[in-house]
Parts: sequence; C-alpha cells; structure tokens
Amino acid sequence: MISKSLQEPVPYDPKLEKAVLGGILLKGELIEDVINILGKNPEEAFFDPACRAIFSSILSLRRRGDEINPFSVIEELKVQQKLERVGGEEFIFSLPSYIPSVAFLDNLARKLKEKMIIRKMYQKFRGFIEEISWGVPNAWEFVSKVEKEISEVAQESLTPDFYSVSDIVGFVDRMINGEGKSSALSTGFPSLDEKIVGFHPGDFVIIAGRPGMGKTSFALSMAYYMAQDMIPVCFFSIEMPIKLLLLRLLSMHSGISLKKIIARDLSDSERNKISSAARELASLPIYLNDTVAGITQIRSLAKRIKDEKGIRAIFIDYIQQIFVEWKVERREEEISLISRLLKSLAKELDITVIALSQLSREPERRGENKRPQLSDLRESGSLEQDADTVIMLYRDHYYNPCPKTEKDEVFECCPQARISESIIAKNRNGPTGTVTLKFLGEICLFEDSKFPKVG
Repeated sequence: MISKSLQEPVPYDPKLEKAVLGGILLKGELIEDVINILGKNPEEAFFDPACRAIFSSILSLRRRGDEINPFSVIEELKVQQKLERVGGEEFIFSLPSYIPSVAFLDNLARKLKEKMIIRKMYQKFRGFIEEISWGVPNAWEFVSKVEKEISEVAQESLTPDFYSVSDIVGFVDRMINGEGKSSALSTGFPSLDEKIVGFHPGDFVIIAGRPGMGKTSFALSMAYYMAQDMIPVCFFSIEMPIKLLLLRLLSMHSGISLKKIIARDLSDSERNKISSAARELASLPIYLNDTVAGITQIRSLAKRIKDEKGIRAIFIDYIQQIFVEWKVERREEEISLISRLLKSLAKELDITVIALSQLSREPERRGENKRPQLSDLRESGSLEQDADTVIMLYRDHYYNPCPKTEKDEVFECCPQARISESIIAKNRNGPTGTVTLKFLGEICLFEDSKFPKVG
C-alpha cells in the first residue's frame, strides 16, 4: 500500500495554470490581484515548468514596472533564452484562449492556490509515509515534526495581510491630502448622507421593511439617482420582472403615474413625455437582471459586470428570494451563508452591495408603535451581524390611514400619506437615527424631504 501511494502522480491542473496565465496576459494589471491571492512565493503555484517560467518572466516585468502583455512576455523570455523551452511564441499567444473572461481570473487563481496547498501537503505526507516505512524511533517527536511542517505549509499559503503602524502615515496622506474625490457613494438623499456619510466600497447594506413600505421603490430610487450622477450600478431583481422595473423608471423620470402608464391611459403630450424620458434613461449607466437567483450565479455575474462596466454598486431585490446551489440543512444556515457571501462579494469587488430584506411579522404585534427593530430581520442573526449599515423603512400612514384615504388616491389624501421614515438601525461609520423622506408613491420615487428633486 505504501509503495503504491508513493507512485501516485503529483496533483496539478495544467489547464488551470494556463488559464491563470492567459488572464494575466489579457489584462496585465490584474497580476497584483493574482499575487495577493497566491500569497508568499506565488511562482510555486505553477507546477508545470513552462508555466512557471512564463510566470517568472511576468514577475520580472512587474518588478521593473513594465507593461505586461503577450508581446512583452515574449521579449522577456527571449532575453532569458527560455522562449523555445516554454513552447515558443505560438504557445504564449494561445494562453488567453484558456480563460473565457478575465472576470473569472480571481476564482481561477484561488483554485490554483488550493492546488498548490494540496500539492505541498501531498509532498509532505509522501515524505512522512517514507519515514514511517523506514521506522520512527520516537513517535511523539515524529508527531511534533509533522505538526510543525504542516503548520509551515499553512502559514506560507496565507496571503500577507498585516500592516505596520508606519503604514498609517501613507494611508492618511492619501486619504486626506490625495487628489480626487472621496470614494463614498451618495445615496441620492442628502439628509441620509449626512448620517451615514454615504456608502463605501466594501460595504454590505441592508434595506429592510414589511410589505407595503416601498423597499423596491426606495432601492430603485437610489440606483436611479446614482446613475444620474453617471455612477454605474447593477440591479438584480429576483421577484419583479425587468419590464416592470423599466416602467417604474419611466414613471420616475417622466413624473407620470405608473398606473396610467400600465393602463396606457395617456394623452398625446404624456406619450411624448414618456418617449423623451425613455431616450434620456437609455443614456444612464444602470444595468438590470431578472434571470439569476442563485448566490453563485449572482456573484459570478457581478464579477463579470464589474469588469466589463465598472459598476460601483449592486442592488439585490431581495435576500429571502436568493437560494444556495448546494444542499444546506436549515433555512437559517442558508440565509447566514448568503449574508456572508454578499459581504465577501462587496469586499472582493471593492463595491457597495445593497440588498433588500423582508422583516418578520413582529412589528404588527407591537400595538401602537409598529416601527421595526434590528431583531425583526427575518430568519438569521447573520444579517444584522454582517451588514455595515441597516436601513429600515416605515410609513405610519400605511398602518394608520386618515379617514379621507381612498384606494385610488392613497398618496393624495393628506401630507402624512407621503411621509416615510428611513430608520438607520445600524451604522458602522456613524450614528443611528431617523431621516424623514417623501414617498411619491404614484411614480414609485423617494426623495429627500429637505432637498426635493421633483417639483
């Protein structure tokens, strides 16, 4: 049995190694991401001698600050007299064909790192088995040695993520005195921005509320305002079809009620206004999707659209409609997993992820004050734990309508009907509190009460 195990081939994936090299050749600046993923001694991730030599030449270009592309790599290999040994120019030019899109590069680099770790562990264990076959004089010394060497493999494989206090000086200089604008995204509501200082790259934001509070309209209003500032955003709608989202955007932009647009009860001037609104909306960098619902699908598509369109915020409507593509025993575990993966997606892509969430029925059981609380987040405490910001919507008129309210004029019966409370229940970057917004329900648009955008 021992001799058979020693004859097993070393675990590695030649196509995976070529795919990672191909991604780097397609977009040279991504070498930094690959190195960050592979950790210390990144060239060890490549087992194939040709692939390792190519990667080493890429590292040489990087050290000199030269551009990384197939042509520069070929020239570097010529200088090193290794071009023919790795397969020649034809082989270098073939590498990008092994990766369908650079959007997959980080995932492939992580898989490559896993192969490297398994290979190192395999080689260590093969040595341990050989030692055992020759005889171990002291069992406890051998166990200690095994433990130490396995620990060393694990430590070498970690991505360096420790920073000295001296790094603070450079960070502060870049943040305070550096050129360019703040990386924070405006929510589109100045009063809300004052409280939370906008959304930041890497933030995981939850917008929560009971049915009827206007969660989708609130999120779509944010996306609309961001896109008007030419900030590229993506809106994943798991529950509502894209056609209805487009109609809502038309209603927001034109100021014509959604009900009239859907019923096609429009005058000639209103039709012209909607046509004009459609042309204006077409220029906004807002991208919609209603075809994915699995967390892996969402993450994969988000990475692709970040690479292709440079999006800075992702909206997901809504968390409880997302599913995990593999088996999870309990719903609470599934929501916890989804929550962690959305937070990691925000950090990985350096964007803001804004996800909508349903609340439990607890607010309805509270008597007079039905304002939501953090504990009302449905099915998992992980949502509260993972989120950087939690905003809860509450409209008192929904629960306590005035006597004048009629179904067709629910937003016109009194000023109170348009008041919406945006309750900041959690805020890592500042204080909690409540911001009053105005809900123009007939056109599905929220606006700041102090700084209205719609006349």
